[in-house]
Amino acid sequence: MGNPDFLKTAPPFAERATQLARHSTPYRDPVTRIHWDRLSPHTFWLPEPALSLHGVPAFEALPLATRQALSHHEFARFLGAGIWLESLFLQRLAHAALKGPRATRIYHLHELREEAGHSLMFLEFFERAGLAEGDSNTRFDRLLTLLGRRLPFDSTLFWAAILLGEEVPDRLNRYVRLNAQGVCPVAVELCALHSTDEARHIAYGREILKHRLESVSRTTRTLLGRALSLLLRRFVHTFYYPPQDLYLRAGLPQGPWAARAAAHGARHQFVTHCIGPTVSRLRGLGLHIAWP
Repeated sequence: MGNPDFLKTAPPFAERATQLARHSTPYRDPVTRIHWDRLSPHTFWLPEPALSLHGVPAFEALPLATRQALSHHEFARFLGAGIWLESLFLQRLAHAALKGPRATRIYHLHELREEAGHSLMFLEFFERAGLAEGDSNTRFDRLLTLLGRRLPFDSTLFWAAILLGEEVPDRLNRYVRLNAQGVCPVAVELCALHSTDEARHIAYGREILKHRLESVSRTTRTLLGRALSLLLRRFVHTFYYPPQDLYLRAGLPQGPWAARAAAHGARHQFVTHCIGPTVSRLRGLGLHIAWP
């Protein structure tokens, strides 16, 4: 499904990589850019409409402090999922940075630095918030983990999966940035800094995927669309639908909270609103993505 020398034989990659590297050069550690003194446990860490139970009557009837606590745990899980994904990408990038044209190696090193900075920023948040990293419930999708480790770095499916892994959470980052009123300023700053770097990573991933798709057959494109539809649902489940034990750790009373979130129409609408642009772009590349 791929040409192992594609990074060496695709001049557009080198040109795009050089351009993006230029924008990445004035690097500043994100940990030093956050105003950590504004971190407060007495605010929401996600906009209320972004909570998985927003609009569920039984949840809306709970005390404000309990609803805020759920936002804390859902945001922590979001960061924990980010660390999980970035750790997979860092492993693959570390090997790729030793190969290929100079321009792509340089840009991969910029990506390494930025992704490491994101994870450091997330871990700093855990420490300052008084949360153990385990509170993020870091048991994430085993199939996605396996694919992240085993798919050939030069394959079309790998870069399509990387693009999904960057875009799906970034849509939530963007939502937080645009709906920051009433949200802890530190959470907003963190999402904004993360999204700024991810915009470059996503642009690079799209460039690679677009180039790869130009040479694949219709049959391969169909199979890719089916595979990406499956992966999209797994990414969405990971980032937008918390497991049952998270609700209990957040202090909610006993109840089928995960099932309520999964069945709630407002949650489906929110998720579709967030990832709709991603689905549209993939379909624009000629991939049939089954969603919702």
